Amino acid sequence: MPLTKAEAALLTRRTGMAVEDFTWRNNGILTLLNDANTRACVFLLTDSADVHAEGMCSVYEVRPQGCRTYPNVLNHKDEVILDDGCPHKSQFPEPTEDDAIVLLNLEEQLLREG
Repeated sequence: MPLTKAEAALLTRRTGMAVEDFTWRNNGILTLLNDANTRACVFLLTDSADVHAEGMCSVYEVRPQGCRTYPNVLNHKDEVILDDGCPHKSQFPEPTEDDAIVLLNLEEQLLREG
């Protein structure tokens, strides 16, 4: 999940973790790390690698914009789609034009920062 520098700074303040402890750079863009054991976001409280396992976001109130809009993502044509990797994809409505605008604005901001 990509995140802006401001989102990373907020997560650092809220968790006390260094940015390097929860991010990596993907083509210059800050991206949330996954836990090596669970393969889930480092902020997801779970002990299981099962995609259907129970879990709770430990930073829910300050989660990045990409997390707020997920499973809506941009494809390689900058079209908003439901992420095929989401195991609960069928439980979400089809993305709207407003979803596309939010994600395109986020992408623009991330590219400016990267």
